[in-house]
Amino acid sequence: MFADSSRFIMDLGMNNGDDTAYYLAKGFDVVAIEANPALVEAARTRFAKEIVAKRLTLVEAAVWATSGTVAFHVNEEDSRSSSVEEVWAKHHDAATHVVEVASLTLGDLFDRFGTPRYLKIDVRGADEIVLKQLRGQIIKPLYVSVEDCRSGYDFIAALDEAGYDGFKLVDQSRVTQVRDPKVNFRFTEGSSGPFGDALPGTWLDRKAFEKLYSTTVRDRAGNRIAPKNLWFDIHAAKL
Repeated sequence: MFADSSRFIMDLGMNNGDDTAYYLAKGFDVVAIEANPALVEAARTRFAKEIVAKRLTLVEAAVWATSGTVAFHVNEEDSRSSSVEEVWAKHHDAATHVVEVASLTLGDLFDRFGTPRYLKIDVRGADEIVLKQLRGQIIKPLYVSVEDCRSGYDFIAALDEAGYDGFKLVDQSRVTQVRDPKVNFRFTEGSSGPFGDALPGTWLDRKAFEKLYSTTVRDRAGNRIAPKNLWFDIHAAKL
């Protein structure tokens, strides 16, 4: 089953809140999950009206394999690189510090809030964990996106096994050139951008998508063929 009638979006890895701002502008309610306490505090100020109006729910936690608490490594140079996994947070030998945060599984979140129409996944070092948990959910989001990384083929396989049969590859390095004219929204650098049927291009089945991925991002041996200045999101849908 897929949540085609759901009217809220779940933002896993809210970061600075620019994606959440877009989803709110589109008229959706949002449940935003963020482990970095400083970013959560900033969002409480930025979205004070939406929180009071109950259009936005902030969850200060890391999405992880188990419920409880977990050490979260905050990258002091680039908040988007912060992660439960130290090796991800210390990318390029960046300075980090550790905070102990609550941890929740995807099942915990769905049990508490319901299943969103769209699930945005951008949780460095835990993306594959979330996708594996997604497979076990009885009701799944109609749309999912995940930031590509070295495990792209595993991401595609997990989404296929979860029942998704439409895929699109989006070049995120060009997101600042994109605008949603319906809500007069222009995307900032690092944003996830549009989602679902608002994305350009045709939905591909897994075989066709893997062929595109293997000639655009990484070959089937895992070697990157895309220029280093490009990065991508994988979008999936139940058609």
